[in-house]
Amino acid sequence: MTSAVSRSPMSPPCVAAGVQAAADSRCLASDRRSILVLTVLGSSMAFMDGSVVNVALPTLQASFRATSSHILWVVQAYSLLGSALLLFCGALGDRFGRTRMYLLGVAVFALASIGCAASLNLTELILARAIQGFGAALLIPQALAILSDTYPEGERAGAIGAWSAWTSVSIAIGPIVGGWLIQVSSWRAIFLLNIPLTAWIMWLAPKLRRATAARSAAAPAPLDYRGAALNILGFAAIVFALSFVPQLGWKDPRIGLSLFAGLVLLIVFVLSQRSSKNPLVPLSLFRSSAFSGANVLTFLAYGALGGAFYIVPYFLIGARHLLPSSAGAAFLPMIAIMFAFSGRVGTIAAKVGEVKFMVAGSALTAGGFALLGLVSKETRYSYGFLPGVLVLGVGITLTVAPLTSFLMASVAASRRGVASAVNNSVSRLGGLISVSIVAVAVSHTFNHEFGRQMQSSGLPVEMQRILVHSEGLMLAIPIPQQFGSSPALRAEGMVESSFVTAYRHVMFGCALTTLVGTLVILTTVRKSKNALDVAETEGRL
Repeated sequence: MTSAVSRSPMSPPCVAAGVQAAADSRCLASDRRSILVLTVLGSSMAFMDGSVVNVALPTLQASFRATSSHILWVVQAYSLLGSALLLFCGALGDRFGRTRMYLLGVAVFALASIGCAASLNLTELILARAIQGFGAALLIPQALAILSDTYPEGERAGAIGAWSAWTSVSIAIGPIVGGWLIQVSSWRAIFLLNIPLTAWIMWLAPKLRRATAARSAAAPAPLDYRGAALNILGFAAIVFALSFVPQLGWKDPRIGLSLFAGLVLLIVFVLSQRSSKNPLVPLSLFRSSAFSGANVLTFLAYGALGGAFYIVPYFLIGARHLLPSSAGAAFLPMIAIMFAFSGRVGTIAAKVGEVKFMVAGSALTAGGFALLGLVSKETRYSYGFLPGVLVLGVGITLTVAPLTSFLMASVAASRRGVASAVNNSVSRLGGLISVSIVAVAVSHTFNHEFGRQMQSSGLPVEMQRILVHSEGLMLAIPIPQQFGSSPALRAEGMVESSFVTAYRHVMFGCALTTLVGTLVILTTVRKSKNALDVAETEGRL
């Protein structure tokens, strides 16, 4: 066991002017800033490419003359490989060097981006996107582990906060930049955007290598290839099922078979980790209340965010009739808050106590969801939607950086790569499960409410038959005009009000889910001021 204050060989001193610093020294401030920029750039590429492609889907569908089900694989190939390989790639970093795996991930991602831009058909594009997902899986877990290795305890939380702020901004502006590039150039330009970012990373790479030059001479432990195969196949099956539920539905046998196979494989994976001499994921990590509690909060919080951000665009565009650009701009105040304060919050939380910030932040996040659930289609943005967005922004800002710092500080330095990978896998799984549940819940609630209103609507019987036949389309239901303008307007109002009811149920469900996360933190780590308190009590595992 490593004490709360001792250093691991995975947290090396800097080498400056060819002379190794003292064993307990840290990187020079200039090198640390460069490493922060380098990790932000790589992570931003991976996160941004997860969202930027969405705006290109209509253009891609037209260019390749593809069906909607085929074009969906452009998104899902990236998500599938990126999610399934996270744990394995995190373990690779712990065993063979995080710098090496991070830079390899950047190189793979850049080459795959060139492949995407040069694709001549949809099959080539999907294959290149899958390779992009592999590159993302290599670099994402290493980024936080590298920051945790190179920043001392007093500065680590601020660095993680800055990383969270910049990566959040990249996710938000990705669709905006992508839309502009498609408009002025072509869809190929959104992938070539990664090339100058890669060049910048490689220019900074010598500082990262210098900062991680002093490594333990001990040979890395052998990889658990059996566990890796079980994890990859199990996670891939579950991600496939959850990704395609909104399109295929829960009754499709492919969904049930994939979920069953994935669960069986993951159960066998967990059992194999108990007997493995060199497990891919040491189960002892989950004996730490800090690590387990932080991951449960991550699952619930990111699940709530995934569900909310799935339905809010439909509400803003379909029910409130905003333009897509205006709907995206509605969340800019939240992004601004996260960008401005995440770094400072991380630093302050490390001094005051991350647990307090996580509790307050998750409670405020729940309040933000609840406020957004009170909004109707007639409510003005300034006094209806905006307060919820602002409270949500404050809540997320108070939660994310302290949560990440808390989790990374709760494990030994030699296991930060796999710890980061576990947390990223948990957040992705939370979002996927949430979207699948929300898609079904929205459809069920809409159909129930629409049917209830239909009974007392007084609409012509034939018009009711047409509307009920198309109710699965929800906001896209074609309103028959042949029965007159008054019935058509009444039917349109019923459609929108039924969807608003479904929207409100989802938002209040997101609020409740986040509150459960608050209770989890209060009950699992309530006696601890921060992660170091837990580490001193339980030992770094």
